[in-house]
Amino acid sequence: MKNKLIDIFKFLVVILLFFNIGKTFSIIFNKLNINVDTFNFIDIAYSEALISLVLFIILFFIYKKTLLDDLFEFKINIKNNLKNCFKLFVILLIVKIIATFIIYILSFVLKINILVSENQSIINLLLSSAPIIMLISTVLLTPFVEEIIFRLGLKKIIKNSGLFILLSGLIFGFMHVFPTDINITVALIQSISYVFIGTLIAYYYVKYKNIYFVIIIHSLNNLLGVLATLLLI
Repeated sequence: MKNKLIDIFKFLVVILLFFNIGKTFSIIFNKLNINVDTFNFIDIAYSEALISLVLFIILFFIYKKTLLDDLFEFKINIKNNLKNCFKLFVILLIVKIIATFIIYILSFVLKINILVSENQSIINLLLSSAPIIMLISTVLLTPFVEEIIFRLGLKKIIKNSGLFILLSGLIFGFMHVFPTDINITVALIQSISYVFIGTLIAYYYVKYKNIYFVIIIHSLNNLLGVLATLLLI
């Protein structure tokens, strides 16, 4: 019971930190007489990378034992594990294609113009302004941060695998779209792809019980997205 309460407390701390650290940094910048309102996209890219790095360091120390234990287990059969990661990533790509078809079908039926999500639009702008730092942040730091919180941290407090997969997928999907000022129907349709990704990755975590499987798959997904965006810029 004591361990359960500790895990719940840890998760609440990291969730509050995840959703409020940007505001915290804004306050710190203002105290240092740095006006964040004057930041250009390069400044924003570097500040986002700094925030992700700080989050990663904090999360590492909060979940240090699990992260080190999982790393040790992953390295025992690293060649085979990496092969499995690539196979699982291919399945993820297929699921993303299915999600994209569903999105287009819904947009056609509902006669809604589905634009690029606000989250993705911001990432595209930052990538065009600071590609190297965004590559590091998006491909290396973000997967660690998001998987530690929404997979490792959440699974520690939700033992039921089915419920965990469902909630992990929904939370992960919706947090990439909401809050937003766009039409709620459009936002929900935009979130479908993220929900599919989050749900499948949560399933992978339940199946393999090692955080590095899902971190690597998440990183590969982000890397493909970054490369595709850079080629289109």
